Amino acid sequence: MNRTILAILLTAVLLTPMIPVANADAHGIPSDLDPYDGFATLEIHDSLVVNSNITATWTLNISISDYLGTGYLVHPGLGIRKQIDMYLGDGDDFLNQSEIDLFTPYLENRAWNDSERAGCCMLDHEPFSPTNTTIIPNPPEPGPVTMRNGSWGWTEIVELAGQTDGRSTRLIDLPRTGAEVEEVPLTIILPNPFEYRYSAMEEVIEGSPSEFTVNRSAVPVASDIRISVGKNNQPNIAAQRIGDSSSIPLETATTYEATCTDSHLDDTNIKWEFSNNGTTVLISDESWVSIVPSEYNYSHGEVLSVNVYCLDSFGWSVDWYENVVIDGISPTWEASFTANPDVGEATAIDISDGIIEVGSEDVLDINIVASDDSGLDTTIEITSNRSSEWRHVDWSEMTAQARFPQGEKVNGLHLDIEHRHEAKPATTYSLNLKVTDDAGNSVFHEWTILVLDGAGPTILPDIYTNGTLISAEHPVRAGVPILVNLSNSYDDLDGIHDTKWTFILNEETMFENLSFAAISTFNIEPLEAGSHWFIIMAWDSKGNMDTLSFSLAVQPAPGVDIRIANVSHYGTAIVGETMQVHVTIQNFGGNTATGRLCSGDVCSSHANIPWATSVGPGVVGVTLDIPLERAGQLPLRFEWGSSLLNEEVTITIDSEITVNPDSGPLQVVLGVFLVLAGLAIGARMLWGTERFDD
Repeated sequence: MNRTILAILLTAVLLTPMIPVANADAHGIPSDLDPYDGFATLEIHDSLVVNSNITATWTLNISISDYLGTGYLVHPGLGIRKQIDMYLGDGDDFLNQSEIDLFTPYLENRAWNDSERAGCCMLDHEPFSPTNTTIIPNPPEPGPVTMRNGSWGWTEIVELAGQTDGRSTRLIDLPRTGAEVEEVPLTIILPNPFEYRYSAMEEVIEGSPSEFTVNRSAVPVASDIRISVGKNNQPNIAAQRIGDSSSIPLETATTYEATCTDSHLDDTNIKWEFSNNGTTVLISDESWVSIVPSEYNYSHGEVLSVNVYCLDSFGWSVDWYENVVIDGISPTWEASFTANPDVGEATAIDISDGIIEVGSEDVLDINIVASDDSGLDTTIEITSNRSSEWRHVDWSEMTAQARFPQGEKVNGLHLDIEHRHEAKPATTYSLNLKVTDDAGNSVFHEWTILVLDGAGPTILPDIYTNGTLISAEHPVRAGVPILVNLSNSYDDLDGIHDTKWTFILNEETMFENLSFAAISTFNIEPLEAGSHWFIIMAWDSKGNMDTLSFSLAVQPAPGVDIRIANVSHYGTAIVGETMQVHVTIQNFGGNTATGRLCSGDVCSSHANIPWATSVGPGVVGVTLDIPLERAGQLPLRFEWGSSLLNEEVTITIDSEITVNPDSGPLQVVLGVFLVLAGLAIGARMLWGTERFDD
């Protein structure tokens, strides 16, 4: 039993160092602990000119958490305290001073053969050589190996010597291999007037052009960080006045903007100076600035002088300047408007009261002429709230056309019947004019466009038969009363009861100039099958009229109405012969039927008889071959039936065809005699009487 307990305790002791502490990552380091602290500095002392000897100083101060071990000993993952105790000490889980003293030489003798292997840098592809090295170790504190609140590290100062090559641009390469010294920020200090130029990893570089810091720990891959440096160049400036006019306005703002650029790390400054005849009136350090000359006591014809300077961190500067004349005289303009109706002559519009009256159906002609004392072109712009994009622009003279219809607040199908029958106010729009000269001086004017009532009522009839709205499935039938409902109709502005109505049917006036209340619904007597012409006319209170004309197709009444249209025959009407009889049948009813032509016991095949339409009756021809057996009137009849109507009818046909008796022997003799007599008479006329006398 005691052996079992002892085994368990020993196992627990052995496993304890392998168990991560609370809130630690996979390596045993707490998530809120930064395992590295410190800094590194590379200061270059000499001018970085071509083919020259360079001296520099490398300084490193690094502190590493006890959670991390060292690559000088095996199993760095154990942490520095466990490493020293296990591989340099007695393994008793306590780190004493003698064990620490055994580890200190590892730090004092850190390899510093050249600057690249030491984790520092290279200049123009070659490492620096150390000339003097001082390393001060900072080993861990004595105590239990489980202590995790301490640190270890070292401080080093190394004097370096290097050589530049013959290229104009210097290259500094920083190794990124995962060494401890790469985990702290490295600050590079350049000699004046050299500056940072470019790096492909500029996202990990910050600071000023001559003193910048590289955060190598932010580079996730093993790759050298290359930085190009060179002599400071003056910054670049790009400045302009917004607009390309030859002068600027006196009373409105003129805006200038400038962009100052230099190396990636340079924090440039902008300085604006505005002056009048040598006297500074405005200074600004913003990238853009606006000035209203009249606010600084400028007058028409004076000159605004503008200078802008761009300064870099070395004090180098570049500037841009402009002298521009101030124009204080606004442009002038004249405007005229003409209404062009669809019918009739154009009418000039009186705009003295600031109101442009135009019919909803009219085309508005707009003519504006503008000028400026400078003699340069003016810009004419008109806008309107008719729509968000309604805009016309021209130079010095504008001719434009537009329609201004009644707006969405007038009556229309978007309203229910009750509200679309109410009176509505006329629509108004704004028309805005802006005239600008070359300098930017602008004048404005606004008119109100009043849209007059220029459209007649909208006529929307609904036609019913037997209480059903007519359609392809429910056509108007002959003999059935018709109801016309005008309730969906409306006028854009008038109330519906202020309108008058006229109805013409087949060129006959059924009612004239009646109120809507009297004819909102009206009846039409039953009509015959065929097409009937409807004309509905309506007037509003302003006399505007609209007309709706259409043809109404009236279909035949249901049923079958068979009539014999024509009878014809082919052949000789003699007993013993066969005669062909053809009969044309017409159906004036709205249903189909079948029928056949008969004479005595002889009948044709059944034929389909089509229904009649509004265009005309259904027509079919039936043919029958009849053997003529007896003389006299030829009997004919037409038999038809309809299974839908359960009806069978026979129509007797008066053919007016008479069959003659058959020819006998006496008739044959008489025929031969007549033929011979005809031949004798013909011969006597041809050869003369003498030949016959002889």
